[in-house]
Amino acid sequence: MALDIVVTENGKVGKYDQQGSIAFEDDADYWYLQPMIKEIENRTGQLIDLYGEAKFGGDFLEQVEKIVLDHLDRLKQRREKQWEVHVGTQLHPTRKDLFKTLIKKDLEEKLHRFIAMLRQAKRTNEHVVCLGD
Repeated sequence: MALDIVVTENGKVGKYDQQGSIAFEDDADYWYLQPMIKEIENRTGQLIDLYGEAKFGGDFLEQVEKIVLDHLDRLKQRREKQWEVHVGTQLHPTRKDLFKTLIKKDLEEKLHRFIAMLRQAKRTNEHVVCLGD
């Protein structure tokens, strides 16, 4: 399961590349961002999901940018450099909560790149597309 975030070029979704895209796996970063993802969905009607697709353009780019900036500020206020995030629950053979380590600086970098992509899309009249598997 993966989620790639890209900016369209001439209205078309390009291939993922490390320089111009962001990738989220089914990992601590993605699950930590669930409150931000829910806020974006509530504001725009688009769900950023590991399995689906969300597309942001026009006025929604600025709305999403404000939400991401707010959550980036919250992240920066945390003192820890890393921490464990609940990513799911194993049900078989025994019930067990699953955790993965979130590295603060890595997530900050992803959010800064997300903001840059939103601004680029706004400047060039393109869209930011979030593509799940």
